[in-house]
Amino acid sequence: MGPIISKAPGKIILLGEHSVVYDKLGIATAIGKYTSVKVFPNKRNSIKIISRNYSIEKEMSKYEIFNTVEKITNFQEEGKIDKVKKLFKGSGLLPSFVTVGKIMELYDFKGLRVEIDSKVPKNLGSSSSVFNAIAKGVSTFLDLELSKKEIGFFANEGDKVVHGTPSGIDAYTIANGRWITYRKSEGITPLETEFKAPLLIVESGEPAKTGEMVEYAKKQKQENPSFVEPILEDLEQISQESLKAIRSHDYNSLGKAMVNFYRELKKLKISTKKLDDIVETAIKNNSYAKPTGGWGGGCCIVLLKEDQIDNLKKIYEEKGYKVYKTELGVGGTKIGS
Repeated sequence: MGPIISKAPGKIILLGEHSVVYDKLGIATAIGKYTSVKVFPNKRNSIKIISRNYSIEKEMSKYEIFNTVEKITNFQEEGKIDKVKKLFKGSGLLPSFVTVGKIMELYDFKGLRVEIDSKVPKNLGSSSSVFNAIAKGVSTFLDLELSKKEIGFFANEGDKVVHGTPSGIDAYTIANGRWITYRKSEGITPLETEFKAPLLIVESGEPAKTGEMVEYAKKQKQENPSFVEPILEDLEQISQESLKAIRSHDYNSLGKAMVNFYRELKKLKISTKKLDDIVETAIKNNSYAKPTGGWGGGCCIVLLKEDQIDNLKKIYEEKGYKVYKTELGVGGTKIGS
């Protein structure tokens, strides 16, 4: 009998970064970059996890994995997130073991081997993609038929080890696939639409500074609310407009909303010269772009038509940027290679 193979996409925050902190509308979508996980039986009756990307592996007994999950849960309940992160720094595979352990704690323990191979670039839901694929593969191995929401829940348990107190956007977007909306006071809502479009992801070459940029934006709001609050209201309006565009499969209106969101959020001085260059290059070539994630570095997403992909990709590469071709609006976590 061959292994169980599960597959989970990456994700992008299309619109709403920073503004979601203040209960504004956020929109996210799954993208066509994937993590593949293989789950095999393990005669040793232990859990062995292997990361092909980082060439690391670790094996834990039933006692060790349940004891680790209990310790981390206690730290989280006591608000000792720094202690959880310290444990994570000591073992990069710890969040994957927590995802497996949380499932087996509720259902059943069986020895298995998990092999991870991820093609999801960093800052595009890479950790959530791994934990989603693990949750789907392991639950299927245990003969469980978990809902998308349940798969997202267990994936988010892994994300909690990595990020402390994640909103769940990454985990649930990847589990669900296609599109979701998010508002802090309402949570996550799947969008019923089949809208897909080609996308370029362009790395600025600068590390994303999400935490730093969130704090910087927060400081500006506290010190100058009359300047920041109208920007937040405009961002809400732009997100609402983009929602209509997604539902009606209106490529141009969505692209314009992306650029408008970029120009409005840029007023908070969280962009960089490289991010600006990536966006302006897209606009000059009749395409649409904006940064995604926390800004201050990281990636930009470029919405364009199929016949523009090769030319614009070449332009970015000649400028020294690393570029990925993908698609937005793809399906979520599933069984199958």
